[in-house]
Amino acid sequence: MSAGVQLANPHRFRHTFASDMVRAGISLPALMQLMGHADIETTMHYVKVSPQDVYLQYARAAAQCIHPHPRIS
Repeated sequence: MSAGVQLANPHRFRHTFASDMVRAGISLPALMQLMGHADIETTMHYVKVSPQDVYLQYARAAAQCIHPHPRIS
């Protein structure tokens, strides 16, 4: 039986999951635990970032430095 999705396999889903979670802001240690890895290097194997991802992360961090969110006490 086939889902009709070409090039779909569990390995590809793990890559997509890892990359999407990093883009959403999850920490690498948390992702490592979610994926069941004992070594962060294994987790990093699954995370793929593009130059645009790097730029967006930089822009978000730079904006945070310029306009920090108010702290809630």
